[in-house]
Amino acid sequence: MKTPEIDLKELKRLKKENFKERLEFIDKYSEWVKKKTDKEWSKQQKDLIDSQF
Repeated sequence: MKTPEIDLKELKRLKKENFKERLEFIDKYSEWVKKKTDKEWSKQQKDLIDSQF
């Protein structure tokens, strides 16, 4: 059985793209947190954590 070829250039491009998307998400989320009150933000966090149980 032959192992598949790995395109290192494509892998590098995907890694950069993923990193960029993560940074954009962090920026958007931090803006959202700044706009919300502590009570609203806390409820969102609670709902998220509770949904994991």
